[in-house]
Amino acid sequence: MTLTAGLEVHQQLDCGKLFCSCPATDGSPDPGFSRRLHATASEMGQVDAAAAAENVRDFGYHQGDGNCLVEADEEPPRGPNPAAVEVALQVAGLLGAQPLEEVHFMRKVVVDGSNTTGFQRTALVATGGRLEYDGGSVDIEQLCLEEDSCRRGDGNDQFLLDRLGVPLLEITTAPQLHSPEAVQVAARALGQLLRACRVRRGLGTIRQDVNVSIPQGVRVELKGFQDLGTMPQVVEREMERQATLAAIEACEPGPVAEVTSLLKKPREAWGCRLPGWAGLLGSPESPAGHPRLGRELADHARRAGVAGLLQSDELPAHGVSEKEAAAIAAELGCGGADAFILVFEKKEVAIAALERAASRARQGGVPHEVRRVLAEGGSRYLRPMPGAARMYPETDIPPLRLAGSEVELPPTLEERTATLPLGAQQAEQLVRARLDARFHALVAAGGPPKAVARLLLHQLPELCKAGLPAPGEAALEELLAAVASGELAKEGVEDALAALARGEPLPEQAAGGAEELDTFIDALLAERKDFVQQRGMEAVGPLMGAVMGEFRGRVDGALVSERLRVKLGEFLG
Repeated sequence: MTLTAGLEVHQQLDCGKLFCSCPATDGSPDPGFSRRLHATASEMGQVDAAAAAENVRDFGYHQGDGNCLVEADEEPPRGPNPAAVEVALQVAGLLGAQPLEEVHFMRKVVVDGSNTTGFQRTALVATGGRLEYDGGSVDIEQLCLEEDSCRRGDGNDQFLLDRLGVPLLEITTAPQLHSPEAVQVAARALGQLLRACRVRRGLGTIRQDVNVSIPQGVRVELKGFQDLGTMPQVVEREMERQATLAAIEACEPGPVAEVTSLLKKPREAWGCRLPGWAGLLGSPESPAGHPRLGRELADHARRAGVAGLLQSDELPAHGVSEKEAAAIAAELGCGGADAFILVFEKKEVAIAALERAASRARQGGVPHEVRRVLAEGGSRYLRPMPGAARMYPETDIPPLRLAGSEVELPPTLEERTATLPLGAQQAEQLVRARLDARFHALVAAGGPPKAVARLLLHQLPELCKAGLPAPGEAALEELLAAVASGELAKEGVEDALAALARGEPLPEQAAGGAEELDTFIDALLAERKDFVQQRGMEAVGPLMGAVMGEFRGRVDGALVSERLRVKLGEFLG
């Protein structure tokens, strides 16, 4: 099965918000305000399919401690943020993309509540370029700078404004990826490249979408990857889903009819016939690979506000008996090859839900759509595929001239890793944690490289876990200087850190030198004479523990091991 796939990667930038000066702080369920959003026609006079699929309803928005009028759409946008534009140009440079001479922001109609304005501001910044990844490369089609959307709140149609307006880079590759593994590797490579710049880190700060198609299918967007580990599995399942659906022909659903009187349980019910679709709707007991079109239709129906629908393949169930199901089938005019669907709701809502499900049935096989990626590795219908009708010019932001702009390209993660005088694994850990600049500063102040790496990667995090504050840079430099001079053994760093964190001075280290160490070892060997003579040089391990118990933190372990072996050899003579 041939795969054609492309990536859309959305990365938040770490430089404030795009059109106001507000910080991206956590939102909270304050009283907030509400908006009612409507799908409107673009300048071409058309309403976008994705926007039209949303119901007109009220949305609640919560600003936390802020009261930004730009976020609330009560004041025109400012900017765009120059730092965000600079990062966009840096990423374009790292990818070899060509910036536009002049940038014009556009409005992308979005009426699902994720933006207070009913649209998202976005601008094309650069085109072209190429991403190299392990095993291949892929062309970059475009790089856009846009504002991120709201985060969902606790209730339905409730949103928090802390994420709204955070600068977001959208990078789109060409459809040149031909295996699920290549999709994953390319996504990881692009994520690595982005981390060379000022980007935000953490859950939700980078989101990957994948456009997938096979020869007998169509382009479907898989939206919202958070875990790259599941990406090959999800792409494979989408390929299998499209192959299964491609053989299914469209049907023309029958008219919606009320079937309330055919049910013993008193509840208003409406249904319609699906010619030729018997056995295609499926049930939870259906085998793997079944098209499960009943679930697909239910996802469409839910967009009208219903909890779901019942369908003939899963009956009798849910309070509908076999006799009642047969009566409903007869009422709707179903033959042996036909299926039917039911909605239990008032007439207006039921008809709207059934019409959405019927619209999906009329499409047949594989429709152009956006699907939400599930944590378990599958996907579910989210909305129709948007088109050009969702875009129109932004009139509140003047054009941004980029011709002649130059930016300094940051070093990549690989280049930063190569500058660290450490093993590959330790160096990579420091760079990934964005600790390499601090590492260089502490080494320049006289700290031994390995001791500095151990301090940053392990000892300071353990100190924080213990609930102690991290000492200041001057105190850390003093501690590392003591390690470098031999005044403080590396085994004593943890205790010294704890003392500094408590506001105490660096502990006095009186190791007593090799003379005190040798005296202690001589006494220990004499005390354990029988054991030493019995074990010979194999006694080093047990004796090492006893010596370190006395000198831990005062003498380096390597020196203890060296002197113990020498003295033991002399003793065994």
